Amino acid sequence: MIVNKTMFPVQTGFRAISQMSSRLDTLQVQLASGQKATTLAEMGDSRGTSLALRARLTALDGYATSIETVNLRLSVLDTSIKQLNTLSSNTRNAMVPGAYGTGDVNLTAAPGQAKARLDEVLSLLNTDVNGRYLFSGSASDAKTVPQVDALLYGSGTKQGFAEIAQQRLAADTGVAGQGRLSVSTTGTEVTLAEEATVFGIKISGATASNASISTPAASGDPQSQSIAFGGQPFPGDTVTFALQMPDGSSHTLKLTAVSGPAGAGEFSIGGNASATAANFGSALETALQQTTKTVMASASRFAAADNFFNGAGDPVMRVAAPPGGNWAEATGLVAATDANTVLWYRGGDENPPRQGVTARIDDNTRVAYGVQANERGIVDLVRSLAVVATDTFSSSDPTAKARFDATGSRQIERLSESRNSQPGSLAVIAVDLGLARTTTAATAARQSDYRGQLENLLADIEQIEPEAVAMEILALRTRLEASYATTSAISQLSLVNYIR
Repeated sequence: MIVNKTMFPVQTGFRAISQMSSRLDTLQVQLASGQKATTLAEMGDSRGTSLALRARLTALDGYATSIETVNLRLSVLDTSIKQLNTLSSNTRNAMVPGAYGTGDVNLTAAPGQAKARLDEVLSLLNTDVNGRYLFSGSASDAKTVPQVDALLYGSGTKQGFAEIAQQRLAADTGVAGQGRLSVSTTGTEVTLAEEATVFGIKISGATASNASISTPAASGDPQSQSIAFGGQPFPGDTVTFALQMPDGSSHTLKLTAVSGPAGAGEFSIGGNASATAANFGSALETALQQTTKTVMASASRFAAADNFFNGAGDPVMRVAAPPGGNWAEATGLVAATDANTVLWYRGGDENPPRQGVTARIDDNTRVAYGVQANERGIVDLVRSLAVVATDTFSSSDPTAKARFDATGSRQIERLSESRNSQPGSLAVIAVDLGLARTTTAATAARQSDYRGQLENLLADIEQIEPEAVAMEILALRTRLEASYATTSAISQLSLVNYIR
């Protein structure tokens, strides 16, 4: 006779054991992997939150990569700008007026030193990081500037700065060698007149220390300035002309009356006003010729540099060839082309330059760090070095020292630290890049904190607590062993077994 075991639901017991066994397997996987689930389906209601947190962390990874790239470029730019600033300082101090050196060594050495510095400047401007030229602005795939020899002396049929500067010097000098100014004398009146051209020296006005010498305001187009001797001047009386050089700088030309033979910057008082006027006219021509060979020659080279090494937003200009082919007769400028001129800068031309290169480093943050070689602080350095590198200052040339002084004065003025506050100066560029680095550093720190918060939230959702899982495994194992023992014992119950 068999005892009916309907009082013990064996199937229910087996099902409970199966569930506990399955749970034990899950807990063992969790303990081994450290994760609560191996598939999205197992995550239940936490699935959406987990996906959102992971998407946000992926975005932060992208921003971190962007910040790393920007910081690398900013670091290279910072080093380059510092070196450019050092070169600017050295250039500013290289040609001090009157400092010709022992045996005039500074005169002869200046062009070679300038070319070497220019070569270094151009190398810095061609700095690239992983194929991106950092001084080309938005056109970062374009090599920024040519090599120094091509830039100065041309390449193939393309003319370089040296030849174009010589053409400009001839145009500014004029056929008479007086800076495109003419002097005429009629009776007691001397007239200084401009030519109808953009080249040469321009007249701003004149003054006299003696009231008997009339100096009415310059007038006409082109302008002319008359000097009328209403009476005889006294020794020491002066007539001063205010002139404008081709580069826009001002220059004063002064002639002093003397009773005897006239030297440089002087005119002889004649027997009457007409004779004095004639002497004054001759002295004025001589003074203009000397000024043209010295101060104006330097100014002409800087004017050519201003047109050749164009700044942001400006075209490259050069002297338009005159019909007869004599550059001294040229009357105007023409835009240079890539076919006839070595164009010095091939990068982008954004305004403002920083906006030429930007990077998104956060959802609502972009950092701008574009730099262009045609910004003022850089282009002024290039112009100054190119002017000196293509000139010569021979100790045997009587005009060399005056040209050296004129060039040195202009170089010092153009590279002066007083210009540091102007847009595009090396100092302003450095400050802008410093602000960009500050922005990336602050953003990176903020994102690091945010990442920690997100990872903690994600860990709460996806990761287990090993101690809790281990305790649950032990408890479940104890229950499972008890269930196995109980089920086994009950399954063996029968009257026969009981009677035995």
